[in-house]
Amino acid sequence: VETVSSRLDVILANAKSFDDALKSRTLRAKFLASQAQYADATSEMLDVLSTLGETFPKDADLTFVTNEVEAAQQLLTNITKEKILSLPMIEDIRKLNAMKCMGLLVTFGHCSSPMLVPLLCCRMIKMTFEFGFCEDSISALAFVSYALTQYLNDSQLASRIVIIAEALMCNHPNEHALRAKLTFWATSARVYVEPFQAAADCFLKGYNSARIVGDVDNAVQCSVAYCISHLFSKPDLIGLQQYMVNFFHLMAKYKRIGLISSVMSFFDAVTHMIGNVEVYKIDMGIEMKKNKELC
Repeated sequence: VETVSSRLDVILANAKSFDDALKSRTLRAKFLASQAQYADATSEMLDVLSTLGETFPKDADLTFVTNEVEAAQQLLTNITKEKILSLPMIEDIRKLNAMKCMGLLVTFGHCSSPMLVPLLCCRMIKMTFEFGFCEDSISALAFVSYALTQYLNDSQLASRIVIIAEALMCNHPNEHALRAKLTFWATSARVYVEPFQAAADCFLKGYNSARIVGDVDNAVQCSVAYCISHLFSKPDLIGLQQYMVNFFHLMAKYKRIGLISSVMSFFDAVTHMIGNVEVYKIDMGIEMKKNKELC
């Protein structure tokens, strides 16, 4: 870890152009986020965005954020896949770089600055209509759908936007990477208007895509979401319990003890409803026991 950090510092110190510095700082932000240093990673990307002409308030309140989401809602009210595809491709390199940086920041910004994420995705939507379409416009649609449900309770529009985003992902050259990154947020907006079975299927697709591209963090998110949606959509609690055991093994392998602890109570609830007896041994000495008696 120290070697990676020091090498990134050397690369940044010897950057010969703005593009080189941009790549180095983006890599450093990714590295910081991978080490759970989300505040530092967010600060790094906000500084980069500032140099690209995109600034965001540090003390945005709920009213300000809601107003921004409402502005995006107006832009998207009558949106269709065809309208999105009719937009020109973005040609301004500076704005394209800004879209890429915001597309990266929305993936971990919620960990340190939750109010920042809706501001980012709304800015990305506005830039898409103003400067043109790019791959990160798909990310903007997925994340803004979540913002619409959380800040405006507009689940109908959010669900429609998710469907458009998923249609844009299909057969895209980076389909699996996009699906891995966006499924958790996009599908979370669909559960308000669609059966949980549909959500479970989407989370499973997102999990498989994340495994294909090696995206462990999003594989974890989709896996947990699949377990929860599975409980509401299918009566097969034993199958769900086994799926969760597999999830715990995966988390132990990657040393994600915090996630194991946070999901354990959900596992216990499922176990109580089943009532059978087994003991599962997991790497790192973690042991999970099913209750011996029915509650």
